[in-house]
Amino acid sequence: MAHPQHEQVRQRYSFRCGYCGVSEADSGGRLTVDHYHPVSQGGGESEDNLVYACIKCNQFKGDFIPHADDQRNERRVLHPLIDPIGQHVQLEPGKGRLKSLTRTGRFHIDLLQLNRPELVKHRLQRQERRLLKRQLDSLIDKVGSLTSTITALELEVERLKRIHGQ
Repeated sequence: MAHPQHEQVRQRYSFRCGYCGVSEADSGGRLTVDHYHPVSQGGGESEDNLVYACIKCNQFKGDFIPHADDQRNERRVLHPLIDPIGQHVQLEPGKGRLKSLTRTGRFHIDLLQLNRPELVKHRLQRQERRLLKRQLDSLIDKVGSLTSTITALELEVERLKRIHGQ
């Protein structure tokens, strides 16, 4: 059964997993609502405790909650809407892999298995689609520019024909 706030959480996360970024369209269906601070560990239903998550990230995270030793060693899951993820994790251009910038980033990547082969492949495909989209947009702009030039030249040819009586 869906979480009572499922629709609000879906929209807040733009229909994407807050942990790995996979969209509903990519996964072929709706994702799940994860309790960032698990209910089994005392977490509640507040808006900031609900994360839209794919099934795999939700499973890998499980009921993890950092305890004192974890906190001392900077082992915790980054909160997608609260933590500055880019300070902890970075995408390796052209490789599709996430690289940790901090100990917390390393733990986050490892716990959620964010470099699993399927995600790496997905990121590479997404990068390729973005590149192809930019190339297509550029070609469309060039075609528009060339069309304008052709139209101007055709008008100039017609003007010259009128001048020379043709």
